[in-house]
Amino acid sequence: MSTRLPDYIPNTITDPKIKDFLHHFYEISNNSEAHEEYADCFTNDAEMNMNGKKAREIIALRKAIWSHIPGRDHTPIQIYTHGDDQMEMMVHGDVTYNHHYGHETGSDWAAKYKLVREGEEVRMAYCLIIV
Repeated sequence: MSTRLPDYIPNTITDPKIKDFLHHFYEISNNSEAHEEYADCFTNDAEMNMNGKKAREIIALRKAIWSHIPGRDHTPIQIYTHGDDQMEMMVHGDVTYNHHYGHETGSDWAAKYKLVREGEEVRMAYCLIIV
């Protein structure tokens, strides 16, 4: 499944490393096999909170959610930055789920991200997702 990548990155994000990170993150978010690569987007001590469930074991959480819905297509629609460093943001998007029996459903979602730099890399330190 390929993510539609409209021009959702606002002018407030000027850092090319952050732009590249966001594009990469959403591409692998929709790849059912990219558990390790997805986890590499996060710091070692990152916190992910999804619908009230906190998970420091991001790979285990990802495998669990993919076992219930084998296909998904997340599309960010709007990103709102906070602060001067472009590292905190709120995201609004939609997602289409492809279920085991062939039917599709969809939903809006929102997320709050806190990004950090680890050397030359941008990674996620905090992720709150509401579906």
